[in-house]
Order: sequence, then structure tokens, then C-alpha cells
Amino acid sequence: MQLRKRFIIGILISLVFLYLAVRKVDFEDLWMAIKNANYWWTVPNMILMVFSTWMRAYRWKFMVNPIKRLKVYPLFTSTMIGFMANNVLPARLGEFVRAYSLGEKAEISKSAAFATIVVERVFDGFSLLFILWITLLFSHFPDWVKRAGNITLILNIALLFTLIFLEVKTEPTLRFFKGVFKFLPSTVSTKASEILYKFTTGLKVFRDWSSILWILVWSLLIWAVIGISNCFIFFAFNLYPPLHASFILLIMVALAVMLPSSPGYIGTFQYACIIALGLFGISQSVAFSFSVVLWVSQFLPITSLGLYYLKKEHLSLKGAREERGKVID
Repeated sequence: MQLRKRFIIGILISLVFLYLAVRKVDFEDLWMAIKNANYWWTVPNMILMVFSTWMRAYRWKFMVNPIKRLKVYPLFTSTMIGFMANNVLPARLGEFVRAYSLGEKAEISKSAAFATIVVERVFDGFSLLFILWITLLFSHFPDWVKRAGNITLILNIALLFTLIFLEVKTEPTLRFFKGVFKFLPSTVSTKASEILYKFTTGLKVFRDWSSILWILVWSLLIWAVIGISNCFIFFAFNLYPPLHASFILLIMVALAVMLPSSPGYIGTFQYACIIALGLFGISQSVAFSFSVVLWVSQFLPITSLGLYYLKKEHLSLKGAREERGKVID
């Protein structure tokens, strides 16, 4: 029932942002932009999106190595499956599906696998904030973006220190959370403590500073590749803004998809593109066309490959929706 409520809320939020994205669109201009676009430029965009997913898998290897040494391929397939699930399932279930997929084939704790994904998200957050600070040197952002960046920084720092204390000072930190869980029924409190203990087994990377350095480097490279991939969609629409426009677009979209929304981030994704492109004088009609092509270019290869690997691993989308609970094994 809770998942259904989150799904309905996400749909409503997506509808609001989709309305904001199309309310001032001139559909004749939109059609002309779609008609005249050169779709060959979407090919390098798709290739770079898949390559960035492989880069994510390679970076994930550094986080998983302290638990079990794995090759990149199983990490890549699980990443694809997780990203596909985020595209087609509500409430970001893809993160749980990704942990479940890796846990099953690598025979490791799914809670530990999920912990590494949380660590990954922390490094993603710091990388995007670093890119935001760099782009601020070249362009003016709306004040709400700066506020969102500051809030994200505070949350990221808080989460990072929590994860570090869970690994370095495990017992005292677990006792602290056990006290926090006291308001829950005893059976739920005990289960939550057990889950958190299993979760800590996926945080061993914080004891290896060389791995942390490599994760930081790879995180920046991943987001640089994704930012550069945006350039090709600009070329498709015969638009040639400065290079930092691609990274402004990257940051806007990254902030927008953090919001609750429908599967695939419909609405929030499109509106973020319109806001970003509007900073460079691009009309809402062209920007909306751009957002649709960019969304399809990112959605299509990831979802197709994710579904392929899902079938190859003998999982199903129906089953994938039920895997969230199994991540806490």
C-alpha cells in the first residue's frame, strides 16, 4: 500500500511538471524542431550513455572488492538491470533490484551490496557539486539551484560521516541507532538493528584511502562523460551553446530527477531541460523537443540492455518489484 501511495504521488508530481513543461509550447515550432533534427547525433549520445554505465560498473568494483573480488561484467549487468528498473518501476526500486541482482549471482549479502550503492550515491553527489561550483565560474545559475546545491552538500556530508562512523566506529554507532529504534515495536527494532549490522559489511571501502581516491576520480570522469554526451543532442538540433551549457543541463536534470516522480522521471526531466536551455535563450518549444529526444536517447539503450540482462539472469519485472524486501537478507 505504501508503494502504491508513492507511485500515485510520483505520477501527480510528474503531471504537474509535465504541464509546466508544455504550457507555453508552440506545437508548430515543436513539430518543426522534431522534423528538422539530425538524429544521427543521438548515436554517439547513446554510446556514451552505455559507456558511462560501464564506467559506473568499473567504479563499483572498488566498492565491492573489500567484500568479494569480482570482474566488471557481473557488475555491469547488475548496473544495467538496476537503471532499467528505475526507468520502468516506481519509487526508485532499481537500486534494490540492482543490489538483489548482484547479491544473487555473486553470492554476497544483498544488504552489503545495497550499502555500496549508497556509498556510490554519496560520491555522485559530491562530483555533481564539484561540477556545479566549476560551472558557476562560467555562468549564472538561478538562486534555487544554488540553494538546492547547498542543501545537497549538507545532506551528503551528513550521510558520508554516518557511513564512515558505521564502518570505523561500528559498535558505538550501532548502539546509537539501536537507541533511535527504541520507539519501534521490539520485533521491528531488532530487525532494523540486524539489517543495519549487515549493511555495515558493505562499507569496508572507507578503510582503503587509495580506493576512495580512485572512486573520486572515476566519479568525476563518469559525470564528465555524461555531460559531454549532452553536446551531441545540441548538435542534433543545430544548437551550439558554450560547452558549459551541457554541464548546466547535466546539473539541472540531476537535481530534478531526485524529486519523486513517475517511472523514467517523466515531467521532471523535461522541465529541467527547459529551465537549463532557457538560460541560453532557447525557446520552450525547441527545449521541449530537445528534452524528448535526450530522454529517449538515454532511456532506450539503458532500458533495452537492462531488459536483456534481466531475462538472461532469469528475473522478471513482476518479480523485480518484490525484491526490495529481499535486499535485507
